Amino acid sequence: MPPLAKHQIILPIAACVLLAVVAGRIPRYRFALLGFVAIVGYAVLQDQVSARLCPEYFTVLHRPVPGVTDPTLLGVCWGFLGGWWGGVLLGYAAGLTATLGSHPKLAPREILKPLAFLVSGVAVATALTGFSVWRHSEALGVVLDPGMAEAVPPPRHRALFTVACYHFVAYASSIFGGVVLCVWVASERRSRAKQEKETRPPGLPGDAAR
Repeated sequence: MPPLAKHQIILPIAACVLLAVVAGRIPRYRFALLGFVAIVGYAVLQDQVSARLCPEYFTVLHRPVPGVTDPTLLGVCWGFLGGWWGGVLLGYAAGLTATLGSHPKLAPREILKPLAFLVSGVAVATALTGFSVWRHSEALGVVLDPGMAEAVPPPRHRALFTVACYHFVAYASSIFGGVVLCVWVASERRSRAKQEKETRPPGLPGDAAR
C-alpha cells in the first residue's frame, strides 16, 4: 500500500486543535473533547500492544505512516489516527443528548464516570477476544492465505489474525458503548426532570403548562 499522504495526517491534527479551541467557548463541544481524550487515550494504549504483537498490522494492512517504524510511535500514530474521529463523534452525540430539549442539562464532567465504564468495557471485550482468538487459532490450526507470507513472516500470522480480530471488537464495542452512554444520559435527564417536578411546591408558575 502507498504511504499516507501528508494531508491525511495534518488535517486530523488540525481538526482536533480546532476542537480544543472551540470547546473552550462552547460547552457542548467539551463533550466531544472528552470523547476524543477517552477513546484516543485507550486506542494509544491498545495499539502499543498491537504494534509489538504484530507491527505488520499497521505497516501492511494499513497505509504506512511515512518514516514511522518504531512500535511505540506506531501505536501512538495509529491510536490517534484510528480513534480521533470516533471519539469526537461519540462525545458530540453524548453532548447533544445531554443538552438538547427541556429536561435538565448535564455538564460535561457528569459523563466522566460513564465514559470510564465505557472504556473499561471496551478493554475487557478486547482482551477477552484477543485471548480467545489466540488460543483457538492455535487449537484449530487457523492459517492465513499463503500470499501473506511475502508481506508478513509466517510465525506472526497467528498474531496478525488475533490483532485484526480484537481491533474489530474494539470498534464494535465502542459503538455499542456509545449508544449505551447516550441512552444513560437521556434516562438521567428524564429522571432529574421527574424529581424536579415531584419536589416543586404546588402553585409555582409553569405547573399549569406542564
